[in-house]
Amino acid sequence: MTATRRLRVTVVTPFAGLGGAERWLLQVLDATNRLEVDVVLLADGPLRRELERRGIPATVVRTGRRSWDMARTAATVAARLRRRRPEVVMANGVKAAAVAVPAGRLAGVRVVWVKHDLSFDARLARPLGLLCDHVVAVSDGVAAAVRRPDVTVIPPPRPAWRPTPRAEARRFWTGRGVADGNGLTLAMAARLVPYKGVDDAIGALSLPGAEGWSLVVIGDEDPASPGEAQRLRNLAAAGGVGHRVRFAGQVDEAGRWLAAFDAVAVLTRRDARGFGGEGYPLAAIEALSCGVPLVGTGETPALRRMAEVGGRVVAADDPAGVARALGTLVDPAARRDAGHAGRQFAAAHPDAHACADRLVATLAGVAGRPGAGRGDGPAVTVLTCMRNEAGQVDGVVGAVLGQLGPDDEYLVVDDGSTDSTASELGAWLGRDPRLRMLAGPGVNLSAARNAGFAAARHQVVVATDAGCRPVDGWLQALRAPFAEPEPPGLVTGVYRVSTRNRLEEAFAVACFPDPDEARWPTPLVRVYGALLGRRFDPRRLDGRSMAVTLDAWRAAGGFREDLFSSEDALFGEAVVTSGHRPVLAVDAEVVWDQHPSLTATARMFYRYGRWGAQGRSRRLVRRDLLRAGAYLLGPPLAARGGRPGRVAVAAGAAAYLSLPLVRSIRQRRSPGTLMALPLALAVKDLAKATGCLAGLRPRSPGGPGTPHGAGDGSGNGPIP
Repeated sequence: MTATRRLRVTVVTPFAGLGGAERWLLQVLDATNRLEVDVVLLADGPLRRELERRGIPATVVRTGRRSWDMARTAATVAARLRRRRPEVVMANGVKAAAVAVPAGRLAGVRVVWVKHDLSFDARLARPLGLLCDHVVAVSDGVAAAVRRPDVTVIPPPRPAWRPTPRAEARRFWTGRGVADGNGLTLAMAARLVPYKGVDDAIGALSLPGAEGWSLVVIGDEDPASPGEAQRLRNLAAAGGVGHRVRFAGQVDEAGRWLAAFDAVAVLTRRDARGFGGEGYPLAAIEALSCGVPLVGTGETPALRRMAEVGGRVVAADDPAGVARALGTLVDPAARRDAGHAGRQFAAAHPDAHACADRLVATLAGVAGRPGAGRGDGPAVTVLTCMRNEAGQVDGVVGAVLGQLGPDDEYLVVDDGSTDSTASELGAWLGRDPRLRMLAGPGVNLSAARNAGFAAARHQVVVATDAGCRPVDGWLQALRAPFAEPEPPGLVTGVYRVSTRNRLEEAFAVACFPDPDEARWPTPLVRVYGALLGRRFDPRRLDGRSMAVTLDAWRAAGGFREDLFSSEDALFGEAVVTSGHRPVLAVDAEVVWDQHPSLTATARMFYRYGRWGAQGRSRRLVRRDLLRAGAYLLGPPLAARGGRPGRVAVAAGAAAYLSLPLVRSIRQRRSPGTLMALPLALAVKDLAKATGCLAGLRPRSPGGPGTPHGAGDGSGNGPIP
C-alpha cells in the first residue's frame, strides 16, 4: 500500500524557551513522521534552535501582551497561512490560540488548540474553545473550563530516556557545582517566572520540617519576567537560606538526572492576571519515572493524582505546607515507598509514540484527512452496485482494481441489468481473481447494497457507484482512517462534479459541494454551509464515496429498502444515531458525471426530495420546505411589500447567490455560467420541493416506486 501524503501543519507557539509545553511539542514531533511541519514562534529563544536542528522551519513573529499586538500578529499569520496553505493549524497554548484562531478563520484554515494549563480560564477558555475547530487538553482538569463535549485528552508522554542511576546523577550535578552530597535536596525544574512557585520552596526552607533540606533550581530566567532570578536570590538571602539555594540554569534533558535529588517540587500557582496553573507538568512525570518523591500542588486533578500516588499534595502559595511535606519525607522509608509507587505510575503512562499517534489522528481528523501519512490499514471489500450501466462499467472497475491491495476484494452486484452491463462485467472477471460478481435482488439500490454488505468478506466495506471515477489514492484515503488508534465507524468521501457545457458548470457551482472548500473553509463557506448547505459533512453520507464497518451497518439496520433514493443520507443518520463515529476524508475523491439533460437532472432532484421526505428525515424535509416557502413568498413580498419588501427579497437572493458567485469567480467560469446560476438553483430547489411535498403525502400500501434509481449513475446521494 502507498502511504497517504503527510499532513501539512503550521504550529503557533508563544514561548521560545524550553518549558513543559515546548518540550511536549518537541517530544511529539520527534515521535512521528506523519507531519510536514513549520512553526511560527511569538518570541525568540532556544526552541528555535531546537527546531532548526531537526530541520523544521521556524519563523519568529515577536508579539507583545496587548490585544493590539496579538491582533497585528494574527493578521501577519493569516497572510502567511494563505501563502503556505497548511491543512491545519496547531495552537500550542492560550496565547497561541488567541493569535491562531482569528488568523485561521481569515485564511480558511482549521485550528486545533492544545491547552496545557489553566491560564486565563475565566476569560478566554470558553470563547477560544467555541471559536477553534477542536481542543486537545493535557488532562481532564485542563479541559473542564472549555465546556466542550468533544475535547481530546492527550497527556504528555512519559520520558523516552532511561533514568540515570542515583550515583551517576549525583556526580553529574556535583560537576555543575549544585550538589555537595550533604543533607537532603529538593529540586525544581521550571522557567523562572513568579507563578512557578519557586519562592514558596525558598520560603519553606526556613520553616519547621525543612531545616535539613536545600534547594536546586533548574531553569533559565524567562524574558517575560526579567529580574526574577535576582528576586529569588534576594528572597533566599533575606530568609537566611541563601547558602542552601543553588541555581543550575538551563540544563538539557534535566529530567533524566533527577534521581540525584531526594524530592522534586511542582508548586505552580495562578498569578493576578490568571496566568499559570499546571495542566500535566513534565517535571512531575519525569520525577516519578526516576523514582523521586513529588511534592505538588493540587490545583488540577492530574497533578494531584501524581502527587498522591508518588509523593505529597500541598496547597498553592503555601510555604508552610511545603515545609510540612518535606518533613514527612525525611524518613528514607517514606521516600522509598513514594518512589516505588511513582515508578509504577510512570510505567503505565503512554509513551511518546502513543501520544503522537493520538495527536496526529486528531489533527488529521479535523483537517478532513484521517489517516494522513499512513500506509497501513485493514483489508477491505469494495462494493459497486449496477443496473443498466452499459458504458460505465470499464471506468469504475478499472479505477478500483488499480487501487486494490493484495488481500482486498472487489464485489460488483449486477442488480438485474437488461442491457450489456453483465457482459461488460464478465469481460473483467477473468482478469483479476479479487473481482467477484453477485446477482442482486432486483428491488432497488438499498436492497442491492444490503446484499453486497451481507456477502462481504472483510469487516470494512468501501462503496462507490457506476458513473464515478475514483482518483488516485481514493481507496487508501478510505482505508487509512481504520488504522488510527480510535477507528471510526463511517468514513464519508467527497466527489467532484464533471462538466461538459455552461449549464452543467452552473449546476456544479451552484448545487453541489466543492471538495476544495472542504479543505480550506473560508468564513463565507462556513456561514453559507451552516445555513444553506452545499458543504461536505461527515454526518451527511453520500454513496458515491464512503466506507463503513459491518458493525456500523448492522447497528444502523442496513440501508432502508423502502426508499428508492436518499437512502444513503438516511443510512448515514442511522449510523451516527447508533453511536458510531463519522469522519470526513477529503482525499477520498471520485469524479461524478452529471445527467446528460436538464429533464434528467430535475428528475434526480425530485427523487431526492421525495424519498428524503418519505424517509421522514427532519433535516432534509425542513430544508426543502424552507426553500419552497422562500420561492412562494418572495415574489408577493417583492411586489406588495414596498421598498422594505424589495430590499429584503434582494438581500435574500444576494445571500443565496453569494457562494455560487464567489465559486464562479474563483474558478474563472464564463459569463454564460454566471447567468445560468439562477436557473440551476431554481431547477434544483423547485424539483426538490415538489418531490418533498409528494413524499409527505400519505402512501397507499403497494404504491408505485422507482426501481433502483433506473441506472442513473447518480449514486442517489443527498444534495446538502
